[in-house]
Amino acid sequence: MDLLIVGLTVVLLLAAPKLWARYVFYKHSRSDHALNCSGGDVARQLLARLRLHRVSLDQTPHRSHYNSRTRTLLLTEHTMNRRSMTAIGRAAFEVGHALQHHRDEGLLHYKEGLLRLARLGEVGGSGGLLLAPFLAPFTPVIAALLIFCALVSMITGAAIHLVLLPIEWQAGFALAMPVLEQHQPLNPAQRRAAREVMLACTCSRLAFALSDLLDGRHWLKAVGLKRKPHAE
Repeated sequence: MDLLIVGLTVVLLLAAPKLWARYVFYKHSRSDHALNCSGGDVARQLLARLRLHRVSLDQTPHRSHYNSRTRTLLLTEHTMNRRSMTAIGRAAFEVGHALQHHRDEGLLHYKEGLLRLARLGEVGGSGGLLLAPFLAPFTPVIAALLIFCALVSMITGAAIHLVLLPIEWQAGFALAMPVLEQHQPLNPAQRRAAREVMLACTCSRLAFALSDLLDGRHWLKAVGLKRKPHAE
C-alpha cells in the first residue's frame, strides 16, 4: 500500500504541471470580441515597436517558437489568427525570446546546446526502455542496467528544462509582459489573463518534459517510431 501511495504521488507530481498548463491555455483560448487584434497582429506590432526588423514572422503546424538560427518567429494557426488572450500571450512570449536574441543575452547562448542535450537524453532513454524488454529473457542483468541508464538519461533531459527555466522566465516576465502592457491596451481582467498565460508559457517546456516521462507514446516519438502530431 505504501508503494502504491508513493507511485501515485510521483505520477501526480509529474502529470499535474502539464494538466495545469493545458488548463490555462484552454481557459483563455476562447475568442474575445473585445480584443482588436490576433496573436499574429500583436507579434507584428511588438516586433515593429522593438525595431526587430531582422525577425520574420511565419506560421508553423507545430508548436509556436522562436528560431534563433533563422531569426524567425513561428506561430501556430490558432496563435497567429485567433483573438484570444492565449494567442496574444503566446505571441508576446515568443517575441520575448526574439528580444533576448537581439540583446545577445548571456544565458541564451547555452539554450540550444542544452535543448540538444535534452533531446539526446530522451532518444537514448526511450531507446533503452524499448530495448530492455527484448533483452530481459536472455540477459536480465544487462536489461536492468539498461533500464537504469535509460531512466537516468530521461530524468536528466527533464532536469535540463528546469535549468532553462530562468531563460523562459526572463523572456516572459522581464521582457514580453512589460512590452505587452505598454503597447497593448488591456483591461485589468485581460492583464490578469495575460499573466496567467505568460506563466504557463514559461513553465510549459518543463511541464511537458515531466509528463513525457510517463508517456509511452513519447518514447516512440523520440526514437522515430511514431509521427509527431501537429501541435496547437
